[in-house]
Formats: sequence, structure tokens, C-alpha cells
Amino acid sequence: MYRFSEAAYENAGPSLLAMQPVTLPGLDDKPDPNWGALYEHLQSRMAMLRTWRWTWWAHWARLAEFILPYRYKWLVTANSMTRGSPLNQSIVDETPTLAMRVCASGMLDGLMGRSRPWFKLGGPPDWQADAQALAWLDDTEQKLYQVFAESNFYGAMAQMFEDEATFGTSPVVIYEDFEEVIRCYVPCAGEYYLATGGRLSVDTLYREFTYTVSQIVDFFGLKSCPDEVRKAWQEGGGTIEREFVVAHSIEPNFEIANRRKGPGNGFRPVPSHFTFRETYWLKGIKTARPLSVRGFTERPFVVARWSVTANDAYGRGPGMDALPGSAQLQVEQMRKGEFIDKLVRPPMGASPKMKQEPSSIIAGQVTYTSTENGEKGFWPLFQVQPQALGPMVEDVKEVQERVDRCFFVPVFQAITRMEGVEPRNELELSLRQGEAIQQLGPVIDLHEGEVASPAIKRVAGILMKRGMLLPLPPSMRGVPVQIKHISMLRLAQRAAATAPMEQTLAFAGRLAEGAQAAGLPSPLRNFNLDKTVRTYAEDLAYPAGDMRSTDEVAQMDQAAAQEKQAAQTMVAGQAAVNAAQGLSQVNVGGGRNAVQALLGTGGPPGPTQ
Repeated sequence: MYRFSEAAYENAGPSLLAMQPVTLPGLDDKPDPNWGALYEHLQSRMAMLRTWRWTWWAHWARLAEFILPYRYKWLVTANSMTRGSPLNQSIVDETPTLAMRVCASGMLDGLMGRSRPWFKLGGPPDWQADAQALAWLDDTEQKLYQVFAESNFYGAMAQMFEDEATFGTSPVVIYEDFEEVIRCYVPCAGEYYLATGGRLSVDTLYREFTYTVSQIVDFFGLKSCPDEVRKAWQEGGGTIEREFVVAHSIEPNFEIANRRKGPGNGFRPVPSHFTFRETYWLKGIKTARPLSVRGFTERPFVVARWSVTANDAYGRGPGMDALPGSAQLQVEQMRKGEFIDKLVRPPMGASPKMKQEPSSIIAGQVTYTSTENGEKGFWPLFQVQPQALGPMVEDVKEVQERVDRCFFVPVFQAITRMEGVEPRNELELSLRQGEAIQQLGPVIDLHEGEVASPAIKRVAGILMKRGMLLPLPPSMRGVPVQIKHISMLRLAQRAAATAPMEQTLAFAGRLAEGAQAAGLPSPLRNFNLDKTVRTYAEDLAYPAGDMRSTDEVAQMDQAAAQEKQAAQTMVAGQAAVNAAQGLSQVNVGGGRNAVQALLGTGGPPGPTQ
């Protein structure tokens, strides 16, 4: 029986491998009755996805040739012993690779950097969180950040951004893991196939990769392995380093037709309450059962795409824009090298008389030639003009700058590469940065929608499944948890909005001073200052927990008003007491003071009886 809600690879590692026996005697390997139909579906769909991917695959080959050769597979074949061979023979100028690294590191640090928060959890805009809700949100945030930091998440994201910047696309599979809570896997270009659903978001991932026998046993457990793997594992020694091509699919859990049972017979490989299903099998080997079949309630992978067109499953990135310049650089650098080589070591001509004589152009060596009748015995065939090297060097620099601009290097190094007059103040610096970051606006939006938010939701689902989150407080039941992105690039965009706010309020403050001096109403009455400061703090991602809620502010204002009223009442009462004391000391005649006269009391005593 399959365990649809869990898999052996969640516990993969040396400890699991150490638990595997050499053989499994008496194991009942009944064929899966639906595996034949499922196998045909998987193989057929992968073949069609390969056809759709062909043009992208050929394009990626050119990108890998000049930018990132070690992240591309032309063919996924087992037992290839050439993995350590040089891959970058076509690269003479490393500028495209270096520019790609600046772009990738800038995207990683700007969108998901581990050194500062890049998301916050909250509720709808009109929802007010109580103390329990704020505590739950804060605790969940901290646990998410802790899982990201202690797993291979940030390393996988770094690789993902390199692939995305070069090839325009990069999927990342996020699995639950026994040791690190989550484990991320980043297939390289040429290993994966993608397809989109009706909403034009990627909902299907197929891939093929090579695993050794020991890796297969470690990842799936010996019980799930077919006979070919079990026999190699039992033989041991060097045989466990033999490779197989493993195929993998994740797709929506729709029904599959079983034509072997006749028309109208369909089945789902996993129960219908799972939204996605996953299958592992050995490519090209018809086994009795698959390696693994599993279901997911949420999509267990994300796909980073730099930009998309229509219903394309694959994205286009800056590497594709930089490809012409990258290829041109390699040719120009080779020609420049030839120029310098001919300048320093020109091809030489010699008299036929020297055919059997030693000759050399190495410094310190002597070549004996005859100069009878004024002839030259040894001479350069042509003279290279050194001044001709200048235009070639300038053109190389111009192409390098074009490649840098394609990879947004000036954007990520906006301050270090700032030209002209330096910014005079923080406002001008913010405006310049905001203007540069606007170029990445669509990329940031696509990343947050297709990578950051789904990854956060996926990991939060794993934490909830493992019981690592606090119980949901009553005030949050039925309230959708929303993710607010506060990455550096997003804040840089918002800084373009807060800079005009600062400028406007500074101008209004100067006007208020002038109005007060002139005895005129203050122009600050045009602003809702409480709302303004909250908007400003929100745009700059000021910690919400450090700000008082509107209810707390209202309570404070009410308490202050009551204290003011009480103070005024006390002052008025004290004034009345002082006045009464003063009147009591005023003699109005007849043995009465002013207070007695006002009250109609007092007077001289009557006659004694």
C-alpha cells in the first residue's frame, strides 16, 4: 500500500540508509493494477512536454555556452563519466557571467535576503488584531524565518536566482524534511518540463535526473525499489554507484483513463481530496510498481519566471537580452588577443638561404642572416599598428557595458556607479534609487506572486501539519492571513512614495510656522496626521508591534481628555474655594460677612430670656 500523505524521502539521510537491509526476503511484490495505465500517461505526457520544450532547450544551450555552462544538461544520461570535463571553452570574456552573478545576488539580497525581514504576516486592511492575534502572527513569523535560516532554503534561492537571470526560468521543489523541516531541490535547465493551467500559472512539473543505486535506496527505501535496483544493492561494492535515470512528475490530481479496462474507465492515482499528485519511476524500465506515489493538498513547488508572454510555461530573462552582446564579446576578445599576439610575436618571413638555419624571435636569441646586396634575411611579414588597438578596446568596453545593463548591474550598484553630481541629500538619493528600481517593478511583482508567497504558504502548511504552530486564537478564526512583502527592493519602490510625503510635510511645517506668526489658521489642518504617520510607517515597514493600535490611541486620548477635564475642574473648584474664603473675610455690617449676607444667614444674637 502507498502512503499517500508521506514519503520515504522526507527521512532521507545516512540514518535512513543505515536502516536498509541487504535483501528483503519474502517481500510480496504484487503489481499495481493501475500502474500500466499511469505509466503510459506519464511517459506520453513527458514526451509531448519534451516536444513543446525543444525550442527553449536549444535556446538555453546558447545561454549556457556563454554565461552559465554548469547549470545546463543537453541530455540526461546515466553513467556518464565526463562530468568533470571543462564546460566553458567558449567563454573568453567572463563579463556576462560576472554580470549575471551581480544580478542574481542583487535579486536574492533585495527580495529574500537572510540578513533582514522580507515578509510580514497580517490580516485584512480593516481588521484590528488583538494581543493574542499579534502574538500568534509574531510567533508564526519567527518560526518561518527560523526554518528558512536552518534549512537549505537560502542556498536554493541563490541558485534559483542565477538560473532565473540566465535562462528566465527556475523551478524549486520544497519537501518536508525530518532533519531540517524543509528541503529544497533546484533542477537545472534541461532536466525539467513545465506546463500551465487555465489561470496561466505553472501547475505541472516533470523532470528527469540521474541517481546512483545508493541514492535511490536512500531516497525511496529498499522496499519501494524495483528488482534492478535491489539486485545492484545486494551485490554491493562499486555496483551501488551505478546510475539510473529517475523520472518525476507533479501535476493536478485529475482522473486518468484506463483504456485497458475499456472506455469510460478512469481512476485517480491518489485520493481525490489531494489537489496535486506526485509520481517517481525509473525512466525506460517497465517495473511492477512506481518508486513512489504521493498526494499534496498544496502545490509542492514554485517556479521563478523573470517575465512571461501569453500562455508560455517558460519565462524569458535578462540572459536572453544579453546573448548577442555575450557572443560578440567572445569574438572581439579573441580578435583582440590575436592583435596583441601579432603585435608582440608577428609572423616572420625569411630568405630561402635560411631554410636549414636556426631562427628565433625570442628575446636574447640570435638569428644569423645574410644581408648581401641589401636584401633582408629575416623580417616580419606585416606590421601591426599599435594605435589600431584603441578602437577595439573601446568597443569591447561598450559591449561589456551593454551586457551589464541587460543584467541590471547599474540598478543593483546604483550608488557605487552613480555618475554626475552626487546626490545632495537623502531625499534626492531616495528618488534616484526609486527611479532605478522602477525598471524591476514587474519582475518584483511576478516574484512575489509566483515564488515568495507560495513558498511561505507551503512552509507554513508543513509547520501546521507537524504541529509546530501555536493554536489559532479565537479572534483569527475565519480571518484570512495575508502576506505583506517588505523586501529591500519593495521598500525601495515605496521610498519613491514616501519621499514626496516628507517633502510635502516639510513644506507644510514651514507654512504653519509662518501662519502662526501671522495669526492665521495652520495649514496642517488639511492633513490627517494620525493617518499620515501610519501610512508612512507602513510604507517603510516599521514594526507593527512597536506601534499602538487605533483603539489604544483612542483610549489614551480619552484618558488624557479626562485628566485634562479633571484638572480644569480642580482648578475651578480651588478658585471657588479661594473666592469663598475671601468673601468670608469681608464684613458687611450687622455682624455678618459677605457670604452670610448672600446666603441670608448670620446676624447679631437675639435678646437673652
